[in-house]
Amino acid sequence: MAFVLKLDRDPGAELARVMRGEVNSALRLLAVTPRDASAFRAAIHDARRALRRCRAALRLLPPDVAIDTLLQPLRAAGRALSPLRDVQALLETLAQLQQQQPALLGSAHPALLQRLARQVRAGERKHVDGVLAATVVLQTLATTLAGWRPEVTHAQLWRGLRRGALRAARAAHCAHEHADEAALHRWRRRMRDHALQLELLSGAWPLVLASEVAERKRLARMLGHGRDLGILRMHVRRLRSEHLGRLSRDSLLQRLRHARAALLHDAHALGARVHAEPPRALALRVTRYHAAAQA
Repeated sequence: MAFVLKLDRDPGAELARVMRGEVNSALRLLAVTPRDASAFRAAIHDARRALRRCRAALRLLPPDVAIDTLLQPLRAAGRALSPLRDVQALLETLAQLQQQQPALLGSAHPALLQRLARQVRAGERKHVDGVLAATVVLQTLATTLAGWRPEVTHAQLWRGLRRGALRAARAAHCAHEHADEAALHRWRRRMRDHALQLELLSGAWPLVLASEVAERKRLARMLGHGRDLGILRMHVRRLRSEHLGRLSRDSLLQRLRHARAALLHDAHALGARVHAEPPRALALRVTRYHAAAQA
């Protein structure tokens, strides 16, 4: 199901349709058995993406609309899956590095892969109960959504887009000023929300807005990869062995630090372009696209 509102229809009914679709999709994904490790990891990743889409959609609504009854179970389901997803993300980060920058890991890759794979398997056994907890929460939420239909206008959606863009721009400014882990993580989350909200409203002019959504998602992925590199460095520091293959632990840490710094430099450069348009102007432009399409 495309994550796009049909803007020629009632906005409240469309939001409800999208929310129900994402929650039902997450429930189907969480039914995957852990015996197939690869499919299980993909299912957890995709289920968490569905929950993020739901939260981003809800944040388009006006502040005076009571959405806590929906946001709280979404957060609870996300928290139940987070420990499981965090351990799985290590292997994906390692695979991405080996594919895109094989020289970075060098001879350390086989030893590091073996060590991290053991940690991931242990983490999956420890946190697999989170899937059951998330499933129970989402089943209750699906029942709630069956009769949910918010009263919302197109104008309120445009204002929601502006709020999301403003939150992302402020987080980007804070990350540029301070560059600490908390600020970068906040920018990533705000950027991800903003990209999803723009995607949801991209029906105003699909061909034009699709490329803008893609660049915002690319920025969010870059920030996420930067965070994963930081977590990987933390795990490497904890290794008892001084050598990984023919590469020393200190050398690998230095390589990872340089790779992360280069990635964040590129992220700030892309962010400067993504946030160049003021949030008010972006919302007004999308409003005009929709009005022209309706005319």
